Amino acid sequence: MMAIVRPVVECNRIQVDNGRVYLREMVFGNPAEPHHHEALTITEQTEESVAAVLRRNAQVSEAYAATAARLLSAVMFLAMAASVNVAASADEIVHDIR
Repeated sequence: MMAIVRPVVECNRIQVDNGRVYLREMVFGNPAEPHHHEALTITEQTEESVAAVLRRNAQVSEAYAATAARLLSAVMFLAMAASVNVAASADEIVHDIR
């Protein structure tokens, strides 16, 4: 799963302030706005990818995988958008998410 997380965090860290604004817009913006809708679609696709990785384990149910993927997405958003992490490196944020 961290193979999915790291590129997202690294992308967010390229321009931290812009990344934080983008994440806040995704959470609080108008979902009917085209760019917002596109961002939510990408988030949904990422969650589906994480769930697919989790389902490789035969003991993981569809529902559990979907819930865990959604939680990971939320944790990623919080870790990348939090004011206390403005100066944090990608490695530090990935460690925090882990």
